Amino acid sequence: MIKKLSIAAVVVMVLALAAVLLFRRASGPSDAAMLVPGDTIFFASFVDLPRSFLRWQGTSLARVGKEPEVKAFLEKPLSNLMSSGGADEAGKILIGLKPGRIFVAVTGVTTERLDALVGFQYWGGRKDFDEAVARMRRELPPGQTTSETHGGEEILSSQHGKFAVFTATHGRWGFVSTSGDLIKSALDRAAGNQATPALAANPRFLEVSKRMLGTPDFAFFLQPQKAIDVLLETGRSLGAESVPEQVEALRSTEAVGGSLKLDGELQRDAVFVLRKSPKPTDALTHKTARFTAADTIVFVDFLARFGGSSALLEKALAGTAPQSSVVELAELATAACGPECAIVVNWGTGQMAPTGVLAVEVRDQAKAADALKKLISLFPETHIVEEEGIKLYSIPSVSNPLVSPTLALTDQFLILGIDPASVSKAARSEGASLEGLPAFAAAVPAYRSANELFAFIDTRSLFERAYAALRPVILFGVQVMPGAADIIDTGKLPQTETIARHLPPVILSQQRLEEGVLLESSGPVTVSQLAIAAAAGGVLSAPKSR
Repeated sequence: MIKKLSIAAVVVMVLALAAVLLFRRASGPSDAAMLVPGDTIFFASFVDLPRSFLRWQGTSLARVGKEPEVKAFLEKPLSNLMSSGGADEAGKILIGLKPGRIFVAVTGVTTERLDALVGFQYWGGRKDFDEAVARMRRELPPGQTTSETHGGEEILSSQHGKFAVFTATHGRWGFVSTSGDLIKSALDRAAGNQATPALAANPRFLEVSKRMLGTPDFAFFLQPQKAIDVLLETGRSLGAESVPEQVEALRSTEAVGGSLKLDGELQRDAVFVLRKSPKPTDALTHKTARFTAADTIVFVDFLARFGGSSALLEKALAGTAPQSSVVELAELATAACGPECAIVVNWGTGQMAPTGVLAVEVRDQAKAADALKKLISLFPETHIVEEEGIKLYSIPSVSNPLVSPTLALTDQFLILGIDPASVSKAARSEGASLEGLPAFAAAVPAYRSANELFAFIDTRSLFERAYAALRPVILFGVQVMPGAADIIDTGKLPQTETIARHLPPVILSQQRLEEGVLLESSGPVTVSQLAIAAAAGGVLSAPKSR
C-alpha cells in the first residue's frame, strides 16, 4: 500500500512539474529583462502589479487615503476627475487585460527616430489584448494597417505620419513597438528562439542589480553612452555649448540603475551609478549635527568639493565690473573651506516661518579670516555685532524685512543664516541635537553608513507646521478663485493630526564605493520622487514660448 502511494506521489509530482514547464513555455519568460537586447539603452519595469497593489494598501499614503476625513475631502475632486468617460474606458481595458508585468525599453535613439518597445504580461484573453491595441490606434492619426507573420505570430503594423506602430503577442506577453525588427526580436525571445544575449545577461546590468532592493515593485536601468552623442548633437542644434568636464563625467558613467519597493508603511528606493574610480579620502564625520536642535525639521550633511569653483565663477562673470574681486574671494573661500557642510532648517511650534543656517567646515582659519575681510571690503556697510565672543556680520544692502543674511566665523565652521538669531544660536551650539531625539531613531543606520551625503526630513513636524500656516490661505484662496469651490470643499478639510500621524521621516543616504555611488532613500515618499515632482512642476510652470 505504501509503495503504491509512493509511486502515485512521484507520478503526481512529475505531472505537476510537466504542467509548470508547459505553462511557463506557453506564457513566456517572467523576467522582462530577458525579452530585450543586451545593449538596450533604457529599460524600466513594473515587476509585479498585483503584488504592488497589495503592498500599497499598507503604505502610509494609503493609510492617509483611508482616513474617513480624507475620503470625505477627496470625494468632490475625485468625482470631477472620474467624470470623463475616458477614465471608465481605461479601467475596463485594464480589468479585461489583467496585466501582471509591464516594461518599456529604448534600444536605439537618433535625432530622427526612437526605437522603443513596450511589453506587458497579461492574464486576460487575446480578445482583450486586441481591443486594447485597437483603442490605442484610434488615439493616433489615421493610418493604413497591414499584417505579416513571424514565428507563427501575427504582427500588425500601421503608419501614422512619420512613425510606425507594430503590435503582436506571444503566450501571455503583448508587445507594442516603433520598430519591426525590435518586435520580431521580442517575439523570438518570448518563444525562447533568440540567440543573441538579452539584457538579463549584460555584465553591467548584473553589476548594478547587486546593489538594488530585493523583490522591488519598480526598477530601471540606463546605459547612457549611446545616448550622449545624440543629446550633444541636439544641444548644439539648439545653440547650447557643452562643458567638456561635464561631458567627460557623463562618458565615465557606465550605467545607472534604480529600484523602488513598497515596504510596509514606507516607500524605499535605491539608485546606483556604476562609475568605477578610486574611493575619495574625504568622508563625512557627522560633526555638523551639533547645529541641529529639537525643532530641526530638515538636516542635510554633505561633502562639497570646491576645487575648480573659482575658474567656473571667473568664466561666468567674464566682462562684469567686480569680476576680479569676486573671483579672488572665491579662491580664498575655496582654499579655506570644505569639504563637510550642513544645511539645517528649524521650525518651532507657533513660529510663522522656518529659520535655517548653512555651515561650512573651515580647514584654514587664517585664509577664512582673509576671505571674510575681502567680503567686508566688497560690502563696506557690513554691520558687525559681537555676542558672547561671537562676531555676527550682517549686510544691510542685501537685507529686507523678511531676511537679514548673517555670517559668523567660529574655530571650525563658517555659518551663514537668514537672520542673526539663528546664526548666533548655531554658533553657540546650544541645546540638544537631533541625534538623541526619538524621531531620529529610524535614521541612525543610514546616518552611520553615509559617507558623502545624508539627509533627514521630519515629515510629520514639517506637515504640522506647514498645514497650520497654509490652512487659512487655502480657505481664503477658495473664496476668491473662480471655480475653486466646485473642486474643493473647504468645510471638509482634514484635521492636522489625521494626516500627520501617518507620516514617517524621509531619509536619504549616499555612499561612495569603488564600483560607483549608491543612494538609498525611504519615507512616505522618497527623495527621488520629490525630485521628479519638483522637476515636473518646474516644467509645467515654465513660461511657454510663443
